[in-house]
Amino acid sequence: ATLKNNGTSRFAIKGSNAQSGSLYTLYDGALPPGYSPMKKQGAIILGSGGDCCKPDGGANLSAGTFYEGAMVAGYPSDATENAVQANVTAAGYR
Repeated sequence: ATLKNNGTSRFAIKGSNAQSGSLYTLYDGALPPGYSPMKKQGAIILGSGGDCCKPDGGANLSAGTFYEGAMVAGYPSDATENAVQANVTAAGYR
């Protein structure tokens, strides 16, 4: 999946198969009510995981997941997103 956001009024989400195919648009339009303009505190997350919280501690029940990621400056063009998708499929994930 890809997500792009111009930070003030618009965002788009696209999806695809990491093994083959091109991106398809899941949503392209206005930000939801209350999110325009966005408050940009910022964070970058490409993976998740770590300890699963247990009241007495000591639990590690989360296997975690890592996702391939790419960051580009600005609101990327469809051509840029399609080039990233082509690189992902060319990597040959199985």
